[in-house]
Amino acid sequence: MNVFTTKISLLIFILVIFSNVKLLSQDIIVLTDNTTVVAKNIVVRANDVEYQNFNDSSKVIIPRNSVQLISYNDGSQIELNSIQKSFNRLDLGNNLVSFHFLDFVISNFTLSYERIISDGKYGIQIPVSIGYKDKPSTIYFPLPMEPDYTNKLVSKFYTGINFNIYPTGQARFKYYLGPGLRFGNGLFFENANNYSSNSQQSIKTGYFKFLLNNGVVYTPVNSLSISIIGSIGIQYMFDKQINKAQTSGALSINLSLRF
Repeated sequence: MNVFTTKISLLIFILVIFSNVKLLSQDIIVLTDNTTVVAKNIVVRANDVEYQNFNDSSKVIIPRNSVQLISYNDGSQIELNSIQKSFNRLDLGNNLVSFHFLDFVISNFTLSYERIISDGKYGIQIPVSIGYKDKPSTIYFPLPMEPDYTNKLVSKFYTGINFNIYPTGQARFKYYLGPGLRFGNGLFFENANNYSSNSQQSIKTGYFKFLLNNGVVYTPVNSLSISIIGSIGIQYMFDKQINKAQTSGALSINLSLRF
């Protein structure tokens, strides 16, 4: 009787072991409605998920956005939202080196570096600019806007930091906004305008600016972005001869290398 009982126990033990091995070889797909699917050979693509049913090996394709979680037989788990964010970071790159084209046309050679952080939602940007003109520049606008605008502050050098917020994350086309600080030195022409800017005397001064930046960015290919940024804020002049606090604005068109 004891021998028979021992054999039965051993048989049950072997069946349990094989059952557990079979169970551990399964992958589990958790859908957004919390339904679970036992699967194998799972393939995750941009818009869908393909798998085979574990029991009959039939092939099934379901929308990617209907999948919440994939648990593999080795114990690892992947959330589909995390995969998409990883694709965005890989495709578009987290680093941007930008050439400020409109600055160059007016009076400055400006480059900036931006690092995209926190799953593409934020960016920290540092510009460095060197001025190559000693006279104000007049910018002409089409009607119905004002016909022209003369920048009274000719920057010889500036740097600073911008904190950019991307509400929708990184994509081919996106909008961003955020505060920026800028400090530098230059020449200030108190009464400059498009008629008399060449005859005005300049005042050397340091300056500080606080700006609110708003921009749109288009990335036609993964390694290149084009952006248009409008800024408005306040500038503060250090020289005692100048009315220190003044409104300030800026417009920038940038070409960026992404990597």
